[in-house]
Amino acid sequence: MVPNLRASKIEGQSNFVNPGLFLLNAAFEAEVTPKLKTVLNVNYLQFVDTASLEIFGNQSAISSPIGLDYGLGIIYRPFLNNNAIFILSATALTPFSGFKDLYETGKTRYALFTSLIFTY
Repeated sequence: MVPNLRASKIEGQSNFVNPGLFLLNAAFEAEVTPKLKTVLNVNYLQFVDTASLEIFGNQSAISSPIGLDYGLGIIYRPFLNNNAIFILSATALTPFSGFKDLYETGKTRYALFTSLIFTY
């Protein structure tokens, strides 16, 4: 996640003063078997300076904390090489006050994705 206020040509004047992002990360990776690896990832997200967001959104007093982003991934290599890699991951974002100030919702957001990589 990169907080970015750049507008497209259709939307008008671009704003290159962005709020910045403070990201604190902790991750753990475990090789369960030679074919199977798991990855656990937790991120704390916070805006560095919310002044540009307050002007951009015409709001006052936007808080800095964005939320807690966490996920679990499974990487499976059935042939013990990189010719076929299957990745399954589930992530979630639990919003804090800064996210709630911008989007007026406190619901946890979830995402599930998969990736298949075949190399010849």
